[in-house]
Amino acid sequence: MEPRVRLGLCGIAAAGLFLAWTDPSRAEVEIAQTGPVETVFDWSREACVKTNVPDAPARAFRNVDGEVRLIVSHNDNRALVGTSLGTVKPDCEVLFEAGRSADLASFNDLSWISAVYTRDGRRVDALAHTELRGERTPGQCPAGAYSACLLNTVTALVSHDGGRTFAAEQHKGQPPVVATLPYPFPTDRESRVGYANPTNIVARDGWYYAFVFADRYRDQARGNCLIRTQDLADPTAWRAWDGTAFSVTFIDPFRVGSADAANHVCTPVAPHLLGRMIGGMVQLRESGEIVAVFGDKRKRADGTVEEGIFASSSRDLLAWTQPALVMGASLLWDKSCAEPSAYFYPTLIDPEAKTLSFEDMGSEGFLYLTRYQLRDCKVTWDRDLVRVPVALRSRP
Repeated sequence: MEPRVRLGLCGIAAAGLFLAWTDPSRAEVEIAQTGPVETVFDWSREACVKTNVPDAPARAFRNVDGEVRLIVSHNDNRALVGTSLGTVKPDCEVLFEAGRSADLASFNDLSWISAVYTRDGRRVDALAHTELRGERTPGQCPAGAYSACLLNTVTALVSHDGGRTFAAEQHKGQPPVVATLPYPFPTDRESRVGYANPTNIVARDGWYYAFVFADRYRDQARGNCLIRTQDLADPTAWRAWDGTAFSVTFIDPFRVGSADAANHVCTPVAPHLLGRMIGGMVQLRESGEIVAVFGDKRKRADGTVEEGIFASSSRDLLAWTQPALVMGASLLWDKSCAEPSAYFYPTLIDPEAKTLSFEDMGSEGFLYLTRYQLRDCKVTWDRDLVRVPVALRSRP
């Protein structure tokens, strides 16, 4: 039996989530918390090494041997393994670790596995959040500081052994780059830029979809960019939404110069509603609707502010409902001294999912989160993976 703990004062104050479609003839969707927070992975007792922390949303898949592998990503990526989501335990084998290369053009510095997808349980394709740390490359970034020299990119990884190991295989002799800014390494900024934190992948109508989060820089606006492909084996096949169509191709500025860089950046989807990074999404089995979850602080109609994990729904991944609070919580960026912990990296996973990549959800599931144990109002290595049971129902 997994240990169970409850949230504190800023915990699950809002037990229900109600998402109403713009069209009033459509049913509302309700996601309600149905039990206390459960600890899935306790860093203080179960970490293989200090860096074995959930530093990205949890991603699950079932492989050809019947294993459920729940990836807990830091840049030395590891997994929890079991016969079901409820029985997974830490496996200390490293699934993938990039080479910390100072040659930024190799896109082989630091990578977090952020999305996984498998159709047969043997080949597992992945999207990685890959950081290029310019301050470590001589002459690359005059600022010489982490944030001001950080370029976020998205790369592709693949496993041929059921997700036990992953590799960054070159594509047509080039690094497997999915998304990067179309400019030379940017040094005219004070904080991170680029494309970060891919969501899980969802298949719809012959396409594979994911979101990546873009920071504002030059022609690139801030927000969640929707990308899609029909070929997961080809990193260059992904196309991004430009506001009217999936026409944006990403180019590698280390190899391809571009005088029309503005044509190679994406248009964020519904930034007034999805203003923060989406942690994960699921497709509801009964209706086909998509539910996305993310951390945010939003104003209520009376002007007060609510903070925690929100959700929004869509039928086409482009038009989204007004976000509603799922779980009240102190979020990572606040690090409130009034609370012993903070939360981030939400995603929804149904243990009874019918797809090998757990992209679908039925009437019940879990909201998975990273819980940060704060010390003197600061983040430490003490970070746990927790989950909150939820139920989904349609309302007349």
